[in-house]
Formats: sequence, C-alpha cells, structure tokens
Amino acid sequence: MDASEGEPTGRGEQASPAASDQAPAEQGAGWWPHARALLVTLHIVAVIVLALPSPGGDGMSRKGWKNPTVQAEFTAWSGRLSALGVELTAAELEERLWGFARRYVAWHNGAKRPFKPYATYAGTIQSWRMFVAPHRYPARLHVDIRDAPGAAWRPVQIARSREHDWRGGQLNHDRTRAMLFRYGWPQYRRHYRSFARWLAVQAAHDFPEASHVRVRWYGFRTPTPEEVRRGEIPEGKYRDTIVKPLDPLRTKEPGE
Repeated sequence: MDASEGEPTGRGEQASPAASDQAPAEQGAGWWPHARALLVTLHIVAVIVLALPSPGGDGMSRKGWKNPTVQAEFTAWSGRLSALGVELTAAELEERLWGFARRYVAWHNGAKRPFKPYATYAGTIQSWRMFVAPHRYPARLHVDIRDAPGAAWRPVQIARSREHDWRGGQLNHDRTRAMLFRYGWPQYRRHYRSFARWLAVQAAHDFPEASHVRVRWYGFRTPTPEEVRRGEIPEGKYRDTIVKPLDPLRTKEPGE
C-alpha cells in the first residue's frame, strides 16, 4: 500500500506558511482605503475652496474701482441688466456689488484658512488672479526733460516707443512693465511717487545739462474695432504729473 494512503496529509488542519503571512496584511489593510478616501476628499475640497474666484487684495480697493476701466464695466453691466428688465444705474450696481464683495471676501477668507498650510506645503499658492476684463483705459509712461529753466520739454521716454527709448532696457523689461501697470492705478500712488523720484535721480546723471524732469501718465481709451478700421484713435489726457529739479539730485548715486 502506498505510504501516502496511510498517513494524514494535514490539509485543512493548519494554515500554510503563505496563508499565515498574508493574514496580518489583509487585516491591517482595512483602515487604509478609508483613510485614503478621506485624504482624497480633503484634497478635492481644498482645491475647490482655494480655486473659488475672489476679488481680494487689489480687487477690494475702492480707489481702484474708480478707475475708468472698472467704471466702464459697471456701465456695461448696468445696460445688460436693464435689457433683462433689472433697472440699476451704474452707481447703484457698484454700491450693491461693493457690499456683496465685502461679505463674500470675509466668508472666503474664513473658508480657505484651514487649507492654507496644505497649499503652502504643497507649493500651490497662486498670488495673482486671472484677468476679468480687458483694460480699456491703460496708462502709458511719459518722461520729459527740460534742458534749461524755461525751455521747452523734450520727451526722452515714451512707453514702447522706438524713438524715445531712454533706459528702454530697464523700463521695457517684462518685469518692469508689470510693475508700471500697477503704478498707473490710484491705490499705487505712493509707489508711483517713489518710482518718479528714482527716475529723476537717473535723469540727473544721464542728462547732466538738464534742469528738470517731468514724469506723468498718458491715459487713453483703447479704440474699438470700428475705430481702428476708420483710422480713428481716441484722444487721451495726461495725469499724475510730477516735476522735479535735477540739480539737487546730482549728489546722489544713480542707484539711490
């Protein structure tokens, strides 16, 4: 008789070594799917809350709301609402939106506060906001010098001009253009004055015979497609003019 027929095989009497090794792993894996689902849910909620649009920062500057570009948006939306039967003037729409924006920003700041450490650790903080509307009333930098007291002003720098390109390598750089865009808004008036002073120091050294420098913005409305086709360019106007004498500044270093 075969020996295997007279001896117990042991099948079903004890677990195999492989089965014994797998049992603890299967038992321990029970919590991980739930924890993973929770972490994924928290991540999705964090992305949604942090991605919600918000007019915080510069968008909540009441001075900035008085910019012609923003006022034109209020006028346009007032007209659209009137066409739908909602009668609101541009001024009334602005007041209602201001009150709503303040409440919304307060809520949004509280909602995203728990997720800020996570976004900071992950390196996903976005400090700038997407554009909400075209800038229809841009401001262009103009810098003029006066070669002698009482003499006519002479342009030396006009933004994006090939003819008047004094310090163009600096002033036309992408980083500088982003800075100048902000300085043209009312809430950056203090930064603009500091920038004008810096320009005056540079002009004092670059134009040793000049007596004065004038820094100002040229504000204008961008033309519509119809105006472009007709060759009509809307006329703008100068604003925020700063004039500085150069002699007192020649004792300072150009970098100051």
